[in-house]
Amino acid sequence: MIDNYLGLLVALVIIILWILTIVTYQINDLTKVNYLIILLLILWQTFLNTGLFIIAHDGMHGLIFPSNIRVNDSISKIALILYAFLSYENLKEKHLLHHQFSGTNLDPDFHNNDNDNFLNWYIEFMTKYLSLKHLFRLSVLVLLSAYYCKVTWLHLLLFWALPLILSSLQLFFFGTFLPHRHGSKEKNDVSSIKSLYLPLFLSLIACYHFSYHQEHHQYPFIPWWKLPFFKTYIK
Repeated sequence: MIDNYLGLLVALVIIILWILTIVTYQINDLTKVNYLIILLLILWQTFLNTGLFIIAHDGMHGLIFPSNIRVNDSISKIALILYAFLSYENLKEKHLLHHQFSGTNLDPDFHNNDNDNFLNWYIEFMTKYLSLKHLFRLSVLVLLSAYYCKVTWLHLLLFWALPLILSSLQLFFFGTFLPHRHGSKEKNDVSSIKSLYLPLFLSLIACYHFSYHQEHHQYPFIPWWKLPFFKTYIK
């Protein structure tokens, strides 16, 4: 019962922090802020962006609020809208295929050619999830929001565009490239999925414990914040 509400609480905290920091950046004069502080703020916003996607990912597995799937899905949709105006239904459909056919040609995340080439795989991965139509719609929505909310171009670049790009690289690197690059091309073989066992704090800031990726595939009913405690169960 506690875990049921804890997942919801964790999701809401990340969403609220993301909104508060975006607002805080806008009301501050960047010319009076040290460059090192700006860099740290960009990294912080990247971390929160990644958190939004991880929330939505848990929602795809029904883990945000298991006792009420409508609330669960609503929180996921909000997280993806804040992240990059992404479609929850589209991503959920592809992600469940990824779990069902991981590492095969039926896996939408799978790279058929050189699995050791990070850049090629990243570009192919992004083109499967981001169409030109979506990018155009995203650009229009962001520009309209910036205009009506009086957001400067510098703020938009530093605290929205750059963290979004860095977050996508972070999610791809820890959630797809590292764990799946040597996966089976013929069958869904969980044992071929690799985990990166970092210390607890590093695992959190790296990608919300998503480096425990074999654990996630073997136990998809476990929320992200519990994954480090399940590594001992992997055989």
